[in-house]
Amino acid sequence: MQGPPILFVHGALGDARTWGPVLDALPWNVDARAITLSFFGTAKWSGDGSDFGTERHTQDLEQFIDATMDAPVVVVAWSYSCHPALLLAKRRPDLVAALVLYEPAFASFIEDEGLRAEFGADAAACFGPVGEALAQGGEEAAAHALFDQVGKRGFIANMAPERRRIALDNARMMPLLMGKGAPPVKISADEVRALDIPVIAAMGAETRPAFAIPTRALAGLAPRGRLEVVEGAGHLLPESDPARFAGLVSDWLAHAELDAQ
Repeated sequence: MQGPPILFVHGALGDARTWGPVLDALPWNVDARAITLSFFGTAKWSGDGSDFGTERHTQDLEQFIDATMDAPVVVVAWSYSCHPALLLAKRRPDLVAALVLYEPAFASFIEDEGLRAEFGADAAACFGPVGEALAQGGEEAAAHALFDQVGKRGFIANMAPERRRIALDNARMMPLLMGKGAPPVKISADEVRALDIPVIAAMGAETRPAFAIPTRALAGLAPRGRLEVVEGAGHLLPESDPARFAGLVSDWLAHAELDAQ
């Protein structure tokens, strides 16, 4: 596999360490890196976290690529981070050769009212228990509830100790994710239609509507969009089977029509 450098961007309860097994499974000649977004990981926070959100994390991506990578790059984002990746591609198209977005979690670009309602209902069913766990049991309880809701019950408890530590190290950002950060930047359908890069919108066949609906909408809106549905997989595929995810990314990009740089 050859092509532009690849930047992997984690979702909630993750940081750059999340991608270690995925990076290890990629071909040796791929220039692939991972970033830890602000307020994730173990570093001391700069500020109170009130600016946690799409805007701050888009700036993180922009600064990281400008400072450390040979742009344009392929951005592989998962869940929460798909939205900053989209905003980056909109604002700095010179930095982004292609997007691989696994199960985006926001829906501002969904135009169909029925689908928006279906998304909203399932998002409430998904994240409502997480908010209850945060209020009643604190940050780690909310972390467990989040992975229970997007994956399967007991997911964090059954992770290998070193993987569980990554998730729980990031539990402190749960209050920011659940409302104490900044509201997500709205990305419209027309803004997605204006993207002139390959956009691979991928999802597990077993995922819930809160992720399936935005993924399908995104693939349909982007002019160079493509939907990829992974059989036997759900939202937590990059964590549960990193070697498979690495292989899928390699295959998707090998068949993408990347512009010559």
